Amino acid sequence: MDNYLTVFRNESGKKLVFEAYDSIINSIGIQFEEIYLPTRIGETHILASGDRKNPPLVLIHAYYASAASWYKNLKLLSEYFRVYNVDIIGDPNKSKPIKLIRQLGDFLDWFDDVMDGLNLANADFIGNSVGAFHIANLALHSPDRVKKMVLIGPAATFRQIMPFYLNTFPGGITGWSFLVNHAIKWVENGVEFDHEFKKLFFLLLKYGKATNQVFPAVFKDHELKKIKIPTLLIYGDK
Repeated sequence: MDNYLTVFRNESGKKLVFEAYDSIINSIGIQFEEIYLPTRIGETHILASGDRKNPPLVLIHAYYASAASWYKNLKLLSEYFRVYNVDIIGDPNKSKPIKLIRQLGDFLDWFDDVMDGLNLANADFIGNSVGAFHIANLALHSPDRVKKMVLIGPAATFRQIMPFYLNTFPGGITGWSFLVNHAIKWVENGVEFDHEFKKLFFLLLKYGKATNQVFPAVFKDHELKKIKIPTLLIYGDK
């Protein structure tokens, strides 16, 4: 298929990202199965690990962080779950979109396609930032898909996140190194990333070019009250 939309500024940047991504994944010390699933909005790249007999767990990463961002968690999680570590389509990573993503409903369709492609009626979910927002939205609209969920610092969801946009988007939009470094420092918030992930995150922001035009929203109280799924919320300024 040759009609994929690029999620990178150039091929040399894409190569650097993939090298840093693979270096992190290969350093974890566990076996992965790489899966490319067709969906209505493109091919989704998934790293699967853990015994197939274990209960399924789906990981959804943060903005521009890629599936490699779960590198510190994967070894332990894979002992207890069949882990499906998903590259969000439309972000700069190994997933391959075929169209711009303009509606939040596109992500609901995408979740359905991913779950059906993995032969999963439902699963446990862990999400970080925008990944946590998408999981909460899935739980609101398709509660039968989500058994339990862990939401780590969900983007928007409960409150507006304008400081996040102001401090990170200039770097992601321009790719200028000094703005990318500012974005990383702001996200770190005094706790530095490991060198290898910091390198990957820098490259993702510098060379990434998202096809996702959907931003996380703040849910209304009556919407949040509809969510009955057991949830662990990790949320705070620090």
